[in-house]
Amino acid sequence: MIEGHVVQPGNRHLYEAEFEEFLRRRHDYFVKQKRWLPESPDGREVDQFDTDSATYILGIEEGQVVTSCRLIPTSEPHLVSEVFPHFCEARGVPRRADWAEWTRTFVATAQRGMTRRGTLTQLCCAVMEYALDEGLSAVGGIQETYFLSQHKMLNWRVRPMGLSREVNGEWCIVAYIDVDDAALANARRVLGIDRSLLVRRGVQRRFLGTACSLGRR
Repeated sequence: MIEGHVVQPGNRHLYEAEFEEFLRRRHDYFVKQKRWLPESPDGREVDQFDTDSATYILGIEEGQVVTSCRLIPTSEPHLVSEVFPHFCEARGVPRRADWAEWTRTFVATAQRGMTRRGTLTQLCCAVMEYALDEGLSAVGGIQETYFLSQHKMLNWRVRPMGLSREVNGEWCIVAYIDVDDAALANARRVLGIDRSLLVRRGVQRRFLGTACSLGRR
């Protein structure tokens, strides 16, 4: 089972090696495997949304980063607002501080698979736990449509913002998931756990504001 380490500017110095591994794994997945972006000379995948507004959840297992994601308040410039606003023709582009864009998800090749209790489900559980802890109302964004089956398996309530469209040879949709106690309980039930997957170290900024608190563990 992964530990979901919450990484922000205030505690990134505690994760120098892990964050470097995370950026390189992103490059392997989004550049080399999916070919969504041109290859980077330094082997790290970084884009314009990797700012101080971003919160990362690094899924670490046996000392290795095996999965991860990035969360950004939709009140800030984000991938949907800047690149895919036309995917939101039904409901409009979300621009709320309590809605988080969830992007740059990957799972290491050895852990990949859509099994009920697999690494992706563990990451989903950690994201929902973090979102609930932080008082968010929804998480989501642009995603391949096959993720909708993962959300359905977790019995999560999903709000499509518009129609699905083809992007770089894959069908994608902008959709957001409601954050509530039931969503976290459903994820934990599927995983067969009743404990936290999050690890908070060092100084943690609240997602909805600038106040800092001392992280746990």
